Amino acid sequence: MFNQTTVKQLEADVGKDVLGQLFAVFKSEATKLTEQIMAVTTLDDDALRFSHSLKSCARSYGADQLGALAQTLEAHAKNNDTAFFAERALLPEIHSATMAAIPMS
Repeated sequence: MFNQTTVKQLEADVGKDVLGQLFAVFKSEATKLTEQIMAVTTLDDDALRFSHSLKSCARSYGADQLGALAQTLEAHAKNNDTAFFAERALLPEIHSATMAAIPMS
């Protein structure tokens, strides 16, 4: 679920103790953004902003699968493509699997 190269680089950059704190922040932010995306009812600026933010957050921590889905959602929102809603159906499962795989939990 997590790109080990990214996780190891984060650990080298900040140390193991701070890394645990950062993953706690990641868990909170990714959960909040997932909830916001799931609450979107129209393809507006919020759909684009939340998807973009989740993509950036996930990629920063090496949560590649979550980041890839968020990128897909962002593209659909940017293009006003209602496929956003079908793809979004995958988000709860991928989010849950990502949260369960957090290296420092």
